[in-house]
Amino acid sequence: MPTHTTDNGESLVRRSSFRVLVAAFLLVPAIAASAGDHGGGGGNHGGGHGNSGHGNGGHGNGGHGHEGDGTHGEGHGDGGGTVTTAAPVFTGARAASPVILTGASIPAWSRLAAQGLAKPYPSGATTTGDGVRHAHNGTLVVPTDARTGVDPDRIVAYRWDGAAFAEVPVQVDQRFPYFLANGRSSFSVYSGTDEELTYAYAPDAHSAGEEAWKKVFGDCAARYATAAENAALPAYANPAPAGSLDTNGYTAAMADPVPTLDDDDEIVVMARDAGPAAPSTASLPNGATDGQAIRVTDPLAPHAPGFVYLALKAGGSAFNAATSPYVTMARDGNADEWVDRYAYAPDDPEKIGTSNTGYGPNLPGTVCRTSAANDGGITTPDGTSRASTDRVPRDGITVTTPTYRLTATGRWMVRSLAVTAPNTTGAYGPDLVSRWKGRAFQQSPDSSVSVVGFEDEQVNWEANSALLGWRAGPVRAIREVWGADSGTNVTKTELYYRDADVFNYHVRVHPIPPDGLYTSWNYNPGAVSTYYDLVKPNGVAIDGQNDDVGQVDEVPVSGQPAFFDTCDPTFDVCSAVGKPEEVAGPNGGLVYQFELTSPHELAGNMAAVPYYRDDACLDDGTGDTPVPRPWPGETRTDSRVKQGYVDYWKAHGAPATLTYADLRCEPAADPATTPAWQRTPFAGAFGQHGLHFFVTQDSDNAFGPKPVDELDGQQWRFAVPMSAPTNVLAEYSANVSAKLTGVVTPYGALPGL
Repeated sequence: MPTHTTDNGESLVRRSSFRVLVAAFLLVPAIAASAGDHGGGGGNHGGGHGNSGHGNGGHGNGGHGHEGDGTHGEGHGDGGGTVTTAAPVFTGARAASPVILTGASIPAWSRLAAQGLAKPYPSGATTTGDGVRHAHNGTLVVPTDARTGVDPDRIVAYRWDGAAFAEVPVQVDQRFPYFLANGRSSFSVYSGTDEELTYAYAPDAHSAGEEAWKKVFGDCAARYATAAENAALPAYANPAPAGSLDTNGYTAAMADPVPTLDDDDEIVVMARDAGPAAPSTASLPNGATDGQAIRVTDPLAPHAPGFVYLALKAGGSAFNAATSPYVTMARDGNADEWVDRYAYAPDDPEKIGTSNTGYGPNLPGTVCRTSAANDGGITTPDGTSRASTDRVPRDGITVTTPTYRLTATGRWMVRSLAVTAPNTTGAYGPDLVSRWKGRAFQQSPDSSVSVVGFEDEQVNWEANSALLGWRAGPVRAIREVWGADSGTNVTKTELYYRDADVFNYHVRVHPIPPDGLYTSWNYNPGAVSTYYDLVKPNGVAIDGQNDDVGQVDEVPVSGQPAFFDTCDPTFDVCSAVGKPEEVAGPNGGLVYQFELTSPHELAGNMAAVPYYRDDACLDDGTGDTPVPRPWPGETRTDSRVKQGYVDYWKAHGAPATLTYADLRCEPAADPATTPAWQRTPFAGAFGQHGLHFFVTQDSDNAFGPKPVDELDGQQWRFAVPMSAPTNVLAEYSANVSAKLTGVVTPYGALPGL
């Protein structure tokens, strides 16, 4: 029997450029070992990670630990003995879900949030405007309120373990309106300034963070300004507009203008930490006051709620970013290193920024990385500082949880995801994901459909974007990307939880002509083996050979290459929303589901359909599987691309006499008798699933500062340990289509609360 672990968490995922981003956000219509001892009531807490439980349950000197045994039980007793156990209310897939409240859910603790307005067009636009590049290009006010709001750093969370309260992780993320303007971009003339409610990336007592877009100083590596530098800002680092309340300039992140808990701030706990109702007579732990009970309800089982209890306490939670049992987001050692297009050889499979160079942040300064084979004729030795007009930090990260490990080499370049083995913690299997891909105007550079060109996630969007900010705390880590080519103010916010990641998109772009946008996930062959959706519940093999129809690879009659994808209703549910998908194999499974997140997301926009490609012979311009794509972004008929493939295979076992004509794409050929260069010689599409967005009207808010027609949505992805492919769509998709709900009541106000 195949085994799988359904005790996982949630996840958010996605990306897209001004054009591809549109597709991305519409994309996916689609533990138990030892997770550390959570001390409650003055007890201790540890940092170990587990699959579905929290630690070894003992209760030492007054602290209450969580006993991790696959059922997420809780232990309590004197001197480490377990005398009572209360099973968790939410187990399996449901335990993977976060419970997200806003400050408005607890009016006794909250107050009115900051409000504001972006500066009107043409502020934030180049040529016709003022050229301002600033994320706070607007005015904020703090409304008067008789309520003061509580200090977020005093908030602590507990679970009733059957005998006493045991502390569990809680995270408070403050939010306030940003006003995004990138007047450095040559396409900002179309955008101006856009308002977005997003996170304060300033660090606090429990979470680390940076407002990264401000780090525009430094010789070899990006950093904040010194006080002296901030007093003499260069032309591109415009001071914050009057009324923005950004008092730190470029020396530090801007904090929420309301320092206390306000109505739009978010409080997050995990469903796995919900327990039974505590008796109304039970005393809160020493030092904890003003208890609030969160009643967590599953709409599919409304008569079996779970409870998490909040309180106020000096010092707040015992958990912080460094001691989180759920998630760690580590920036690469060279994440702040400045690079530009000349840091790469033009044939380098890792090159970025070689197309549409006027669309990005266009930050001048210096870089210390230079390829000897650069195409700019620059002779500065590598490692030596040189002038640049268009530099960006690398911004690579690794996210680690008890269930999965994800890496990105940049902002749009999400490159790997490994899932832990069942019933283990951190025993990650091989990389499942080749990469996330995005396309604008057409699916492949070889297509003849578009009259305006081709864009991709690597050559175009990666360098034409900036990291707005990042934040990591006890329950989740957050990273937000700002900009993608002519989608000057497109944003992608990544949220990483214990068992899931979520990619949230705000797509703000001009009208897009057909063939439109594509966004997709591509996989490593062999690491995954089966694809599931609602129409194919028994799954189809991921083997580089298409199982559906709907692909058009050439124009009828003329025979011109087209590489056009649409939905096959005999294979797929032709809806961008409410459509779970799963990719699975012996090394784990990934369940995806997309949802819209605002009332105006489809205003004037049409024909977004899911698509699927399992085609080892589709070389669509970028990729890592099964071989790195030489000369990314160029057509596969380009002589340099052809020679790049020949050179790769000569370096990997092919005879010295190999020519391009010897490369044959025949994925069904017997590997025992056929060499790899005659089965899968090119970068291809393996189990590639995503969305084809055919045509759109304006989604850039019609030059206005308020969101009126932008495309807002997010894709959830749940990582599921399993040893053989198993369909778990129904269990995990419920976390999106039938979300858990949380209602807060003062503790003790009602029986059982």
